[in-house]
Amino acid sequence: MQFRKISDNDFQKIALMQSKTEYNGSDYSMLYLKGWDFFDYENMEIAEEDDTIFIRFIPHDKYKEEFDITKYTYLPPLTVLENIKNAYRKIREQSIIDNDLMYVMSTPDEYIALLGDEYTYKHNADYDEYLYLPENLITLKGKKYHSKRNHINNFIKLYSPNEGGKCTFRSYEKSDYEKVMALIAGWDEQKEFDEESFDEMKNDEFKVIKMGLQMIYSGCGRCFADVVEYDGKIIGFSFGEITPSNVGIVHIEKGDINYEGIYPFVNQQFAQKHFAGVRYINRQEDMGLEGLRKSKQSYYPVAFCKKNVVESK
Repeated sequence: MQFRKISDNDFQKIALMQSKTEYNGSDYSMLYLKGWDFFDYENMEIAEEDDTIFIRFIPHDKYKEEFDITKYTYLPPLTVLENIKNAYRKIREQSIIDNDLMYVMSTPDEYIALLGDEYTYKHNADYDEYLYLPENLITLKGKKYHSKRNHINNFIKLYSPNEGGKCTFRSYEKSDYEKVMALIAGWDEQKEFDEESFDEMKNDEFKVIKMGLQMIYSGCGRCFADVVEYDGKIIGFSFGEITPSNVGIVHIEKGDINYEGIYPFVNQQFAQKHFAGVRYINRQEDMGLEGLRKSKQSYYPVAFCKKNVVESK
């Protein structure tokens, strides 16, 4: 395979190929690959062969010790299911040429079912991405969502959003930038998730948010964002995109917990506005953080985009 340095122009090709698949993960998002330092986008490489796109990188130096990865890491090859088995064999052959060990991250279970026993597999549930049916998050019907509906009703009763009062749910505007950053900074101080590993990712998250907000107005990517504004203050924020394989991704969701019901309200309003026509809503992984896990499970996922590592035997 002939690898070269990836460029922003390649994402048109990536999107076209992804539209031919039913891949449910967030891995091919331009924001995901450019924003998180782990992927070391500046040194990422891409190759195209046999109607397949191959993407590889060596993780950024600050992650090598944590993840014990010092070799090329491949995203799952982007192609139709009929080509998956051959695509993984090409990665294995390329790894031999490079005198490297084969390492393909984020491989979903449906790919493994096609690959059989030619490889070894490792799975870490901390990085599985939660998938929800859009109608569930939009309507919140049934007993299991009773508490969510109560929280939303309390929020509406207290703040009367979108009724000509002080509270509105609306699209993000450039003039909101400083207020959104103030919300993020304040949320960091009041967050429930105080694990050390979460703190280490804080700077990366600020970078992703800033980049994502720039993407909305730059014309690149498929990103959009909404805010909840109350009396001139941004108290809720959500940022997402819809992938070419028709999956809604919630990249960022923040709220000021001093306003009762803010999180269920933002979640439901964002899903209703943007995700009615998608196959799934992907609210991403919990990273093994107990608070995040409980929060994501409380919305009752219907499936997971599982993240398996594939290595040659």
